[in-house]
Amino acid sequence: MGPPRRRVEEMVALMEAGVLEVLGSEPALELGEDAWIVKPNKIPREEVEVRTIIDAYVPPPNLIHTDDSLLRYMLEHGHFRPHKIDGIETGAVEITRSPYHVIDKQGVAHARCFAVGVPTEGVHWVTTVGARPCVGAASLTDSDAIAQAALRQAATDQAAARRGLLRGVRG
Repeated sequence: MGPPRRRVEEMVALMEAGVLEVLGSEPALELGEDAWIVKPNKIPREEVEVRTIIDAYVPPPNLIHTDDSLLRYMLEHGHFRPHKIDGIETGAVEITRSPYHVIDKQGVAHARCFAVGVPTEGVHWVTTVGARPCVGAASLTDSDAIAQAALRQAATDQAAARRGLLRGVRG
């Protein structure tokens, strides 16, 4: 997990050369006369003055605070609900086991709506990891399960439409 090995080696080289210093997460910052005064909160060290700050923090995905208009709409209209563990929201969309149907605000799995990848971070972990050759990549097996379920549902819908039991679907 994390950045490619080459990038880590480059970062270590910059640190060893005295060009880069890691100050930890959530530091307190003050603007001095000619530099920033950084007071680390998460690591034991004295405050330091720096001229340049690079914020490399990547926030975790969070359904409640998403900028994605589709996800926000679906949440606000009850089409799905946040995933919780012991009453604490994880930031993910609540889903069933494979093939990962979304669960609406009443707790009902939606037959035609699925979620995979980043919106499920919290139910599943490390959802941004890409597939590698010769490995049973979860992203591919999950997507395959969803595709198969969607095709089965489409066939069921078409059969129901032919019998006049479902509108809006061509048989």
